[in-house]
Amino acid sequence: MTDRVDLPTGRYLGHDRRDVPAEDAELTHVGPGTRCGEYLRRYWQPVAMTAEVTDLPLAVRILGEDLVLFRDGRGRYGLLNRHCSHRGASLEYGIVMEQGISCCYHGWTYDVDGTVLDTPGEPAGSPLKDEVVHGAYPAVEFRGIVFAYLGPPDTMPVFPYFDTYDYDPPETQAVPFSLTTPCNWLQVYENTQDPVHTVFLHTRMSGAQFGEAWGEMQVVDYRKTPLGMVNVQTRRWSELLWNRTTETILPNGNQTGAIWEQVEGEKYFRRVAITRWMVPVDDTTTMTIGWRLFNDVLDPDDKGDASDVGKEKIDFMGQIDDRTYEEAQRQPGDYEAQVSQREIARHALENLGTSDQGVAMLRRLIRDGIRNLAETGDVTPQATDAEGTVGTYCHDTIHRVPESADDRQLRREFGRVMYDTLIATAGLPARERETRLREACKGFQESAAAE
Repeated sequence: MTDRVDLPTGRYLGHDRRDVPAEDAELTHVGPGTRCGEYLRRYWQPVAMTAEVTDLPLAVRILGEDLVLFRDGRGRYGLLNRHCSHRGASLEYGIVMEQGISCCYHGWTYDVDGTVLDTPGEPAGSPLKDEVVHGAYPAVEFRGIVFAYLGPPDTMPVFPYFDTYDYDPPETQAVPFSLTTPCNWLQVYENTQDPVHTVFLHTRMSGAQFGEAWGEMQVVDYRKTPLGMVNVQTRRWSELLWNRTTETILPNGNQTGAIWEQVEGEKYFRRVAITRWMVPVDDTTTMTIGWRLFNDVLDPDDKGDASDVGKEKIDFMGQIDDRTYEEAQRQPGDYEAQVSQREIARHALENLGTSDQGVAMLRRLIRDGIRNLAETGDVTPQATDAEGTVGTYCHDTIHRVPESADDRQLRREFGRVMYDTLIATAGLPARERETRLREACKGFQESAAAE
């Protein structure tokens, strides 16, 4: 007797859904001359950790450009076009000098600004030294990270000093890190404005990666700030309301709060655990670089590990390719979710829902910035006063508020009060902002009780 096979029934539209459209080039292509690339180049971008810059030149690739980074004997940082202006040999094999860097091939020597200092193989009086200028970008070091400006020289902005650089408590340890993700920068960046994924990817789907409270569905609003936007999340955890704002600092910066928040008691204006930038290496590779912050306020249970933070390592799971394929399948993290969207995600294939409002808003803000640059030649500055501190908006606040009959609306209103207070107190010292948030929480609680 021949076995029979019952054929599946259903819609099965794979044959009709095979076409893969082109990527959204305006948002995803970053090389020289591209619209997004030129937009990103108008801001200071981190290019390497200081620890990576030794007595040898460091080959780097940023925004599709092959460059070489070095620190000369005078302590100055140089970021030069990688290939020598003489015959194209790579300056990654150059010799770092007291002043500038010399090509290994024929000894041409370049200052950090691209000035040709010497062409030793040429006869005395040769005009080459004065005629040639090598491509170079300004670079500065700040707290263990080297930043560079890759835009037009006459539009170089001030270097922004964000208020979260004034660490509170002062004994906070800021550890630089740099992680590589083999996909387009935007799908790494927009993950920071997708707070709903923390409920599922990090909690419900494969176990609590950061804490059980993360699995509670939050009420979320998305609001603009002078620097970009925030998502304003409010969760209910027993009698506590947990408000968390995760911050976008355009064009590609992000600040995020405590990693292992357990929501175990009241706290106010707890600041960032991570300040980072998603820097495009090129169209299909991203470098996430910044500082991981450690102190007893952010991590009272001491779950973090500063020794596990640095080049291609971070002290919480799912950020790099450091597990077996089976492990990643059983408990996927951000890395797997982002990289598996293709090297460059195809937005035309997406079906965005209400949970994707933050992603849509972030894309719109970036697109607006790109188009504004094309139309006016200007970008929105991160800082306007070289001596001033730029107020930022990332925080966690937890306050005891009894549950309401319409608790969803209660949570939404609590989030609105927190956002309004954060905006109103920008520029004030951290302790004063904390006091104002406490007062706002108390006023909200009294108002809720009266109703």
